Amino acid sequence: MQRVRVQIALVFFSALLPRVIGLRDFLTTDEAYHWISRTERFVAAIGAGHWADTILTGHPGVTLMWLGGLGLQLERVAVALGLAVPPDQLGHLAWLRLGPVLAHALLITGGYLLLRYLVRSHTAFIAALLWATSPFLVAQGRLLHLDALLADLCTLTVLAAMIACRAARPLPWITLSGLLCGLTLLTKGPALIVLPFVGIFFFVVETPRRGIATALAWAIPRYLLWLAVALAVVFVLWPALWVTPELALSSYVGEIVGNGGRANGDGQFFLGQSNADPGALFYPLAGLFRLTPLETLGLVLLPLALWRRGDDDDRATILTLGTFALCWVLVMTFGPKKFDRYILPTWPALMALAAYGLVALFECVMQNAKCKMHDARCTMHNAKCKMQDARCKMHNARCTMHDAQCTIHNAQIGSRFSIVHCALCIGIFQGLTLAWYHPYYLSYYNPLLGGGEVAQNIFLIGWGEGMDLAGGWLSRQADSGAGQVLSALPPTLQPFVPVPVQLVDALDRVPANYAVVYRESLQRQADPARYARIQSAAPLHVVTIHGIDYAWIYQLSRPFATARPARFGAGLRLRGYTLAREPGHLIVTPSWDVAGPVGGDTMLFLHIYSPTGKRVASVDVPPGGAAFPPTGQWQAGQQIAVPLPISLPADLPTDTYTITLGLYDPTSGARLPLAEGPAADPALAGGDALLLGAVSLDSAP
Repeated sequence: MQRVRVQIALVFFSALLPRVIGLRDFLTTDEAYHWISRTERFVAAIGAGHWADTILTGHPGVTLMWLGGLGLQLERVAVALGLAVPPDQLGHLAWLRLGPVLAHALLITGGYLLLRYLVRSHTAFIAALLWATSPFLVAQGRLLHLDALLADLCTLTVLAAMIACRAARPLPWITLSGLLCGLTLLTKGPALIVLPFVGIFFFVVETPRRGIATALAWAIPRYLLWLAVALAVVFVLWPALWVTPELALSSYVGEIVGNGGRANGDGQFFLGQSNADPGALFYPLAGLFRLTPLETLGLVLLPLALWRRGDDDDRATILTLGTFALCWVLVMTFGPKKFDRYILPTWPALMALAAYGLVALFECVMQNAKCKMHDARCTMHNAKCKMQDARCKMHNARCTMHDAQCTIHNAQIGSRFSIVHCALCIGIFQGLTLAWYHPYYLSYYNPLLGGGEVAQNIFLIGWGEGMDLAGGWLSRQADSGAGQVLSALPPTLQPFVPVPVQLVDALDRVPANYAVVYRESLQRQADPARYARIQSAAPLHVVTIHGIDYAWIYQLSRPFATARPARFGAGLRLRGYTLAREPGHLIVTPSWDVAGPVGGDTMLFLHIYSPTGKRVASVDVPPGGAAFPPTGQWQAGQQIAVPLPISLPADLPTDTYTITLGLYDPTSGARLPLAEGPAADPALAGGDALLLGAVSLDSAP
């Protein structure tokens, strides 16, 4: 019993710790746009007794909102007692996430206890450890979202139903399974898959023992009881059903048909191309990429477990869990809308199957050790016989016996490498994997298949992770307050930057300084013309997490009144310029795009010529003025526009004047080559001077 308590504690904390640490890291898209506000409105509706207002989505997400509401109440109590200060948006999200995280730790621990009724205790322990520490489950289980909760509840529903068919008193287990099924139905629409699966399971599992007619007579009343319990739970926990059941149910059905039954409206990506429906290969490949090497090994060794197991119950458990996983994947495959998280309900079952394979491998190793120990004992017995036959051979026999005893000792040490040690090794391996990927578990992909570096070219990548790193980089820039930021997912970036974040389609409407281009937008081919404009410059920074390039940060071109495309050397492009007149000055503001290294510090000259070819005004200044470092320190991708005033003579005649521009090395005087753009007359301005344009000037502005 003490060992069981220790294992329960290990499973609970293995599930809790990776999910609860660092909950205020980043926002996913669905949390930022949907689940934070839905949870707040759900709690407000419950508090005010507005039961109809608990219909917030057809998912219906009721279980998640109850759990998020638990976190919200904990936050309010902590603030009221002075244990916490009123949190910012990220801190608020962490409190909302806390309720589901605690539920996951309890549900996985409950899953371990249920597995002990179906499989041997050490197999159940290893299965629960994999369930608790699989990166795919951890990544989803620390979010305010549905799919990990659906996975836990679906699995517990099926496990309790399996126990009911083996128990001498099945009714308590049927009731428990029905209760869990009700919570599952309240979580997300695909839970409906569980309804026919359990009904068919009740009938199929009893048919060999009772015959078809008797099996039906056994299964039908028990299934109806199970279904009644599930529906009762749904009714009790969703207050909208108390007052407007028809509206709640139509919302539920409408979500399944209208949302789940269509391709993703924002687009999809698979195998290197945008595709509305990735097809039948998507889920098998996505599943392989989400497994750890240890989980992969366990599933590969599952045939070994089937071959070694003589127990019909073990084979039945493997068959049932495998069938459930297969049925779920098949149903999800028929729908055009596909995300890898949609197969998360199969994951605990797959972890149990992987545990069978790993235990089978361990038992093979242990059996080999026992065989060696047996051979060593035989050797020792022969040595004793030789010692008794001839005293003259006693010394040699004793030596032989000593060697045999050493062999036995080594074999016994191997045999003492118990299942606990095996589980400890599994926990350490999985734990190190989680530690390496924390907190970006969403970026985990199977290293046996190339990891994230390969996966980013196969799957749609990005759900908000990495925006915290993009925001951190932007906040550290000296000009971070010079303008707004554009992003395809503003709510996921806004908490991390000090200026407003606007949608990318505001490119021409707001004074934007930077744009964050997220990988999933490019994969979905969203607004290609606008993104092409943003990406016309080099990115200033790339957000890379575990081999995946999540986001590229671009500085947007500085505005200009007159386009004048030109290029000096290999790295400095002129987009255009703006002219302004002040008393005694003409202000020229070139808009520069740093396309690459400029090649050292340079000076800029601006010359103004009269129609007769006489230079009437000029200025020689660093291109960045006092606001920017010398050009030798400019970074590819920077967009620079510094007003450069030129003093004008007081008696300047009214006329049209020519402006030329060029750059030169202040040490040698050599000019940077004018590689593109209209050249000024060399006889007038010298070589490698750009004919910037003409301007009408007079002595007074």
